[in-house]
Amino acid sequence: MDSRAATEPLTIAFDNYFAMSDILRDDLIAALNVEDESPAWRRNFLRATVVLVEGHTHCLREICLVGLACNPPEISDKETRALRSEKEFSAIDRFKYTLRATYKIFALQPTPDFGDIHWARATMALRKRDSLIHPKYPTDLEIPAELWSEIHAGITWLMKQLFNFTALLQEKYLSA
Repeated sequence: MDSRAATEPLTIAFDNYFAMSDILRDDLIAALNVEDESPAWRRNFLRATVVLVEGHTHCLREICLVGLACNPPEISDKETRALRSEKEFSAIDRFKYTLRATYKIFALQPTPDFGDIHWARATMALRKRDSLIHPKYPTDLEIPAELWSEIHAGITWLMKQLFNFTALLQEKYLSA
């Protein structure tokens, strides 16, 4: 097998990742350009940012699956299962296990810390987005100011983890 054929699946996976990233980033920028802190804006911003997180996570799963097929590193059973099945884990766990596996597969440091207040806030943001998408009561659609600061911090942390991956990857592999 020639080297082009061997790298083609990874190239396709990264091309998809970058194309999706561009679109989702544009959505985020559009949301930030009309920021007004109204309840409607908060709901829409949270929806847009979690879609960005979920889109990136899906693309990272695809990239990691190619990596596992080529040169599998040591990753946990949960990380492997999260990469191979979108249905076995919640979106929260899928994000955590996918990102941990991604950092291991590409040997990037420092790895995200899922044991601190940032991760707790991030899970709060993801749960709140679920209640916005599947509301059962009007209160499911409310994001009071005190909750908003926690949610905003959590979603910011999630996005930083994703963007740090890209920066670390470029630093390690493109500057070598």
